[in-house]
This record gives sequence, C-alpha cells and structure tokens, in this order.
Amino acid sequence: MSELLRKAEWLVSVPSQTKQEQVLCQQLLEWSTTRFPAAYRFRDGFRVAPPPRGERPRVALVGHIDTVPPATVQRLGVEGDLLYGCGASDMKAGVAVMMQALEEWQNFACDLVGLFYDREEGPYADNGLDALLEGLGPVDYAVVFEPTRNEIHAGCVGSLQARAIFQGQRAHSARPWQGQNAIYQAIPLLERLQKLQRRAVRSQGLEFFEVTSATQALTHGPTNAVPEEFVLNLNARFAPGKSDQQAIAELEQLVAGEARLDIYDVAPSGAVRLEHPRLQAWIQENRLAVMPKQAWTDVARLDARGIAAFNFGPGDPAQAHQADEHVSIAAIGENYRLLVDLLQRT
Repeated sequence: MSELLRKAEWLVSVPSQTKQEQVLCQQLLEWSTTRFPAAYRFRDGFRVAPPPRGERPRVALVGHIDTVPPATVQRLGVEGDLLYGCGASDMKAGVAVMMQALEEWQNFACDLVGLFYDREEGPYADNGLDALLEGLGPVDYAVVFEPTRNEIHAGCVGSLQARAIFQGQRAHSARPWQGQNAIYQAIPLLERLQKLQRRAVRSQGLEFFEVTSATQALTHGPTNAVPEEFVLNLNARFAPGKSDQQAIAELEQLVAGEARLDIYDVAPSGAVRLEHPRLQAWIQENRLAVMPKQAWTDVARLDARGIAAFNFGPGDPAQAHQADEHVSIAAIGENYRLLVDLLQRT
C-alpha cells in the first residue's frame, strides 16, 4: 500500500489542469520508458503496453491525467486517512492504481495496455483518448478509473450542449416599449424547463434519468438597454440506447421554434456492457454494487468502438470537482486489491 500511496501523492503534487498536462505527461513517460517498450504519444497523453505473452486475454486500463482548475481552498498531501489534492478523486488515485498494475503485469493471467490521456475535462472533440485508441488492437474489455467508490458504474448517459438564441429588438431601458426584450422571449421555454420532470429509462436492468437543464444565460450590450439577443445554454442528458440524433430532435421539440438552436457539443451515451463471464463472476464473488453512471464518461467513447468498458475507481463521485478534493487512502488500496483479483482470473 505504501508504494501505491506514494504514486497517488506524487500525482496530485503535479498540477495538470486541462491543456496544461505537459509536465505530468513527461514525468509519466519517464516512469514508463524505464519499464516498457517505447510508448505511443499523442499530444500530452500516451499508450503503453508490457510485452505480450502469447495467446492471452488483453485488458485496457484507461485514465485521464487532467483535472479541473484547482479551487481556492485546496489542501495537498496526506492528512489522517485521506489524500488531498486537486484531482485526487477524479481521477489521480485511479491513475496510481493503473501505474501499480502495469508495474506488476507479470503477476496477471492477462496482458495489459495502459491509456493515459489528456483533455477529458473539455469538449468531446478535443478529448485525447480517440487518438490513443487508433491502432490499439483487440481487447477483451476496458476498465475506466473514474470515481465510483469502488462500485461498478456501468454505461453512461450522453450529454448534449446547445445554445438557444432568442432575438428581440434593442431599445433604451427608459423607453422599453420601443423595443422587444429578448430575455422575455425566453420565458415560455424557461417555464417548460422548470416544470420538466426527470424521465426514468431502464437499460440492462439499471435505471438512468434523462434531464434537461438551463445552465447559463447571457446578454450583450449596455446595462441601460433592452437586449436584442439573449442566449440560454441548455444541457440535455440522455440514456443509453438513445442516439445523438434522437436527443437533438427531442431538444428541438422542447424549444419549439421559439429560438435558434446552436448544437455545439454532443457526447454519445454508453451502453451497459458487463456480459463478459469473468466480469460477472468477479462482481458476484466480491459482492460489488452495480450502479448506472448518471453522468458522461469515456465508457461511451470505448463503446462506440465496440470495446466493452465500465467505470471502476477508488475516488468518490461526490468529491469530483469539489473544493478541497480528497480521496480515502483505504479506498485506493481496496480498488487495487479488487483489480488484482479481476486480472488474476482473466
């Protein structure tokens, strides 16, 4: 456990905010190249694999190395039974588990490949994982070390980001009757959004919730003028089994032509993929909780390429992106113990 904790402490000590992962990537590459053949690098992420050993199953260990910007209040280091640091939970503790498993690859009944990627915390198209999946070759399944409290979080909801742009007519705010306030144009949609209930959708026995929220509002112009344009950001989350096109059509129906809709980011949903018999035995024998992933993760990106994947990390989802982020040291050790048990039976 001490070596595993040392890795996690080191990872949180190196800042790696999205698009600023260069230093951590270089240090991880130095760790990698002393142990394995040359890694394939893309931007500030890389793929590395110990030498294959004949006809063995192959498992991908997948983790992003970037974090959100650190909070103003953020402790760093070990205090009691917790490790503090930006990204400790999401997901540097999981990356430490990946590193430890790769170092001990000879103890497992399968071959491993590690994918350490950049820019997960950003637009779907800018994510670094896709490039590392090119030329990956076949894998039996992938473990994505997103924070799950050592539960299995299967599948994931898709995420659709759009701008609803309302048009009015600018006027002096002392004489608003001479214009048309674009903010007021949005009231019917805002009322529909306020009344909109979450919708439960079951997939492979797990219950996901579809929701649509207004997350940002913006006008341009001076404070003493009725705005001619009002932009409302909408974020829709949709369940596994629903296509991007279906989600867009439903959002268009909700907006009902009252605004111009600008779709600028779509991340697909990910299917629940736990059918591998060794996964089923591992889950049952360890009595692991299996939950739906009510958020988007790169399980969806792997699923789109035909790779069965699930979320399984030591971090707590409630700690992700929080001020004073931390992770339980015991949870890191338990995550590694469970992963070893899985890889030894593969």
